[in-house]
Amino acid sequence: MSAIDWIGLGIIALVIIGGLLLLNQITKPYDVKDEEEFQRRKQLGARTAGLMGLQQILDPAAKKSVEVQQDLRRGIYDDEEEPDDPPEAGAR
Repeated sequence: MSAIDWIGLGIIALVIIGGLLLLNQITKPYDVKDEEEFQRRKQLGARTAGLMGLQQILDPAAKKSVEVQQDLRRGIYDDEEEPDDPPEAGAR
């Protein structure tokens, strides 16, 4: 093998190792270190909630999707048929 082959293999190995290290850093849980940081993140959550409310006003489908997600989290499954639902199996 020539020197160019070794350089190419080295670059490929560095890219693979760098990608693995990046994935390792991304998947670590976020650690809140002090009260100030906790409050800052809490404010960001409030802003996000405000933007979600605005989106629900502007887009009724977003409001419906949020309601459905909340119902599913609570374990409420709507058994009523909606007009756009496909027919039940075995129904005529």
